[in-house]
Amino acid sequence: MLKNNNIIEKFNDIYSRRYRSVHSYFSKRWSRDEAEDLTQITFMKLWVYLPCCEAIKNEKSLIFSIAKNVLCDRMRQRKIESFELSEVDLIDKSDFTASIELQIILSSLPKDDKELLELKKIGMSSKEIAKIQGTNASTVRTKLQRIKKDLKKKLNT
Repeated sequence: MLKNNNIIEKFNDIYSRRYRSVHSYFSKRWSRDEAEDLTQITFMKLWVYLPCCEAIKNEKSLIFSIAKNVLCDRMRQRKIESFELSEVDLIDKSDFTASIELQIILSSLPKDDKELLELKKIGMSSKEIAKIQGTNASTVRTKLQRIKKDLKKKLNT
């Protein structure tokens, strides 16, 4: 167990060396303000973790494990509100009737399918989505193909 002075020194050391890379990790997916919030949450979790650890073997691995968990937590918290036609990329944007029909179809999807589409929409990989949903990447890809096929079928009927 680290002593208080050692904890502060260790935290400051990790913070000064890893802040930019953690912030950059979140900036790829989120707005500047959101990335800053997520970065701060990551370092707060590190602060809570440090007193109970003896030694850190790989601090980069530790901080990015925390960051991934923070990202997963945030994704679970997000509410799926609506999907824009351009994000689904199934029909022509100029077709207003099809756009309304697509919105109706999307709103009737099961919650898990909506979450899957939302996560894909923000640019997450199948591997990242699988971790959030507690499944594997091939299952995510299969589900996405099924959802797309079902949407096309419903739009064409």
